[in-house]
Amino acid sequence: MVTTLVKGTPVISLTDGSTLGAIDHVYFDPDRLAVVGFTFHQGGGLFGHSTSGLVDIADVHAFGSDAVTISDVSVVRSELAVEARRGELLELEHLLKRKVMTEGGTLIGHVGAIQFGDASYSLRALDVIEAGSNEHLHIAADEIQKIGEELIIVADRSNVTTTTIRPKQALRVVSTRTVDRKDDRPANDREIVGA
Repeated sequence: MVTTLVKGTPVISLTDGSTLGAIDHVYFDPDRLAVVGFTFHQGGGLFGHSTSGLVDIADVHAFGSDAVTISDVSVVRSELAVEARRGELLELEHLLKRKVMTEGGTLIGHVGAIQFGDASYSLRALDVIEAGSNEHLHIAADEIQKIGEELIIVADRSNVTTTTIRPKQALRVVSTRTVDRKDDRPANDREIVGA
């Protein structure tokens, strides 16, 4: 099963079967190279304002093809928890289209999609669109040296194991929630967001 975690994906409580809201932001820890949580919003609220909450990745019951499920509303935290760590975390969407450069100063291209492990939510690979062409390169997580505010630095190309991704094997690139997609990737891989 292919699952996506993108803005607009519904968040469902298993206790009462209610829709708590839709995902707003997905947070990524660049030091751990892992997704650590997401915020969601629900329209309406007092005076028409939306309400929101934070869900830690450990509190997610399942990521399905149509929704994210959590046990109940008790796992939802205040967004103040995000504010406390804002300097340490990145919004996952901000990594998309970020330039990728070797530690030797050679521009490889820009991020087209990000692939995560199913159980760990750890970054497994980047799908990088090569500069000067539209070739897709697969760069494994262990080749990443640093995720900075402007660039992602990877080991020099002679040390990087890149694989050109053939269209049949290409990581799917999504910018909105999709339904009924066919995907040839193993079930233990999860594409979170793409451009």
